[in-house]
Amino acid sequence: MKKLSKVLAVLCALMMTAGLASCGSSSGSSSSSGSSAASGSGDVIVKHIGTGSSMPPFCSLDDNGELQGYDIAVMKELDERLTQYEFDIQYMDFSALIVSLDAGQLDMVSHQLVKSEARKEKYLFPEQYYCLSPMSLAVKSDSDIATMADMAGKKINSSPTSYEHTMLTAWNDAHPGEEMNIIAVSDLSTADGYKQVASGQVDAALTYSSTFENVNAELGLDLKLTDVVMCEDTYQMFGADEQEFCDAVNEELKKMLDDGTLSKLSEEYFGEDIFTLYSDMVAIVPED
Repeated sequence: MKKLSKVLAVLCALMMTAGLASCGSSSGSSSSSGSSAASGSGDVIVKHIGTGSSMPPFCSLDDNGELQGYDIAVMKELDERLTQYEFDIQYMDFSALIVSLDAGQLDMVSHQLVKSEARKEKYLFPEQYYCLSPMSLAVKSDSDIATMADMAGKKINSSPTSYEHTMLTAWNDAHPGEEMNIIAVSDLSTADGYKQVASGQVDAALTYSSTFENVNAELGLDLKLTDVVMCEDTYQMFGADEQEFCDAVNEELKKMLDDGTLSKLSEEYFGEDIFTLYSDMVAIVPED
């Protein structure tokens, strides 16, 4: 037995020298690419994407508990095109989305976000928006207000911390002599805002058609909605250390806009091509 052991030891040594085998070591070790997970060959980087589940037609759950909606379709299309990445799409409450992004548990959030000044100080945004959110004015049924120009000298509520406030002040700045009277409010619910319009305290409320339809259906106020008067441009939002990922998404979104993919998805989920109809109404914001 001792002689056999010596023979095996010699054979093992020869094989090690020749590079044909390894004695006393385990196989299958691999290097990792930073903190990002990889699959298969190690070339595909997993990116954790956060969204919501209760904001149709943008993001919601179907009867099987699967995510559906415009935001989901855009992310799946990006996932298909950006072959260097694999998207892990998760849904959670909005407050949890921001906390998870801050903690580095998410790399990107897709939840119809605007580029507010406060957010731009902390997060990254692509240059290219991925959606447009048209807005109208809720006015009294007998009102002659139909456009933003009709709001000259009229009163409208606005929260100074909102992106909509930026849109309204930008309108005033761009139309000297035709300014509306913007009344700063805080903690005013959408329903109470509509009630103030109905009572004549203000002349209009800037709002989304879907919000108006849902809220006023319960209130039953004598109000109507104008045609679209303004449009918010909305973006995906990235962690501060995700510049490369943000740039890649930005370039692909530009291609998706140019080749008609975003328009096709818009027609599927909104029933109209928002990019053709409202791109010239995107909010004009004051220059920094």
